[in-house]
Amino acid sequence: MKVTREQIVDRAYDLLRESGLGGLSMRRVALDLGVQPGALYYHVASKQELLAVVAARILEGLPATAGDPRSAAGDFRTALLRVRDGAEVVSFVQAYRPDLLVPTQALRHLFTGSLDPRRAEWAARTVVHYVLGFVAEEQNHAELVRAGIVEEDPSRTDDADEAFGFGIDAILSGLPS
Repeated sequence: MKVTREQIVDRAYDLLRESGLGGLSMRRVALDLGVQPGALYYHVASKQELLAVVAARILEGLPATAGDPRSAAGDFRTALLRVRDGAEVVSFVQAYRPDLLVPTQALRHLFTGSLDPRRAEWAARTVVHYVLGFVAEEQNHAELVRAGIVEEDPSRTDDADEAFGFGIDAILSGLPS
């Protein structure tokens, strides 16, 4: 059977949504596609490259330019929450290939009018790091609940949107004008 890059990425994305990062391996993708693992490397050079493409898929649909930093951060969070371990994957790719991901670029653009380019970059990175950290904690807690290690805490999930908004507002209000 011949496999395409799109099939590989689709299966990797689906595995991530189903099983999380722990269930995503090149061997598992190959097995599910009915090919040898080596066949994947013709289309993706490494698991890191595959994760970069999957991270881009997670963030697909985010506008390249958002209206304001608060709504951009909220859209970013929503995109990450749609995929199990989405924050972990995007965080890895942010370190591996930050040039590939839209959120930092879009946020940098939003801050450029009020900050010099270097500080606009720092402001964008600060917001991205906050969102990634907040969502990683949400997703880690969900995994612990799923594994039966901790019990579900409804107050934690009920307040998540409000807590997220409070944090992003604190960051944005602390930026120089």
